[in-house]
Amino acid sequence: MIRIAVVDEHKLFRKSFLRLLSQIEDVEVLFDCSNGIELFEKLKTTSVDIVFLDIQMPIMDGYQVASLLEKNHPEIKILVLTSFDDSYSIERMLKHNISGYLTKNISFSKLKTAIYGAKSDGIYYDNQIQDIVDQIEDQKTSQQVVLSDKEIEIIRFYAMQYTVKQIAEMLNLSTRTIEKYKETLMQKTDSKNFIGVILYALRWHYIEDSDFK
Repeated sequence: MIRIAVVDEHKLFRKSFLRLLSQIEDVEVLFDCSNGIELFEKLKTTSVDIVFLDIQMPIMDGYQVASLLEKNHPEIKILVLTSFDDSYSIERMLKHNISGYLTKNISFSKLKTAIYGAKSDGIYYDNQIQDIVDQIEDQKTSQQVVLSDKEIEIIRFYAMQYTVKQIAEMLNLSTRTIEKYKETLMQKTDSKNFIGVILYALRWHYIEDSDFK
């Protein structure tokens, strides 16, 4: 049997999804819950093969849950099940060794394929998601600008809302040098302002939003 857990904040959706899963051969849902805290509490006493994971949840979002699963339960396969089909959400989830990214309108046959594939160490995306994944991978190889450690450090400080003077003092540099770094980074990333630089750094994972929490 393939042992499954479902994590989604919407109780009505969980109930309907559990009914769907009950129709799949060799699948057993051991538990469902509404957030990451409940999930990790249940995992202390219950082992599962696959976790269906939503992204938008209270207390701990799906990205945080996926990161902790990857770190503390690497044996568990993650199948993202969400209404988010944008490239930003998909790209963030791809960092966490997921076994599939599914939208909530997935067909029954594709759902079965995803479950059996994950159990066999495969990865499943439906056609629409696969197209976005391919675009992300193409962009990584053709468009990414290489940033130095110092540039990344400066971007991180700006994102944390330090002033030019504060950044200069922390890095033992002049304010003029920091301003020059700022100008260069905007040129390298083709950004109109420094918010664009920060968004670029987040997109290419030079920095993470968790750095600022």
